[in-house]
Amino acid sequence: MAGKYLTLLVIPDDEKEPRRLRLPVWLYRGALAFIGLVLIAPIIYIVLYYNVLAKAADADRLGEENETLRRYQYKVQVLEQSLLDTRQLMAEIAAMAGLDSVLLADMYGEDQAVASGGKAPGRASISRSLPPTSPIPDGLPATGWISRGYSDTPGKKHSGVDLAIPEGTPVYSTAFGEVIYAGWDEAYGKMVVVKNGDSIETVYGHNSELMVQKGDTIFAGQRIALSGNTGQSSAPHLHYEIRVNGREINPMKYFVYEN
Repeated sequence: MAGKYLTLLVIPDDEKEPRRLRLPVWLYRGALAFIGLVLIAPIIYIVLYYNVLAKAADADRLGEENETLRRYQYKVQVLEQSLLDTRQLMAEIAAMAGLDSVLLADMYGEDQAVASGGKAPGRASISRSLPPTSPIPDGLPATGWISRGYSDTPGKKHSGVDLAIPEGTPVYSTAFGEVIYAGWDEAYGKMVVVKNGDSIETVYGHNSELMVQKGDTIFAGQRIALSGNTGQSSAPHLHYEIRVNGREINPMKYFVYEN
């Protein structure tokens, strides 16, 4: 090496005069780098190619799983629609036959409890014993199957009880009081809140129609709404809760349910 150049000596087999090639160092380095890339490029290509194949296989597998899930979802939707159509037909037959909503709830309360996400512990009844002017909650707003009870367990909190009843079932006030809210709620849908006395409030959620408005004075046993499936609800049911000084309490101590 002389300065920044390299001399390459080429000696022929026929013993002729050797040839000398004097080239810059950067040219040698560039040539070596090029040769290295030529040798490494196929390896990189093979690795990338197999990675692409693996991802393509995963994509195909996920596509098949998604298609299977879509088929199951479609079947569930068909079954759910069939169930709703059956309920509607039963409701029409019941109306033609003059059957009341309580009997209709008995006819298919269990499947509504399952659709609501819980197992029904029993059929709850209204069973009021206090006078219509009593501000103490007594009994239930309707007769039906309890699909979900009260719970204050962290992570499983449920502020009231859910009654699985047919949509359009009359909802009755459980105590004397004043309507302080009657309107839409993001969670409870069409909701009624009644102030009973100084510290008690009763809440009725997921209704299809409200039959009272804010400021109305109502008596225990007065019809205030029709049950429904509004708000964050997976099936027709009524959400009922009792609040004392703004805090939810277990309403199950105020009514009787049958095992």
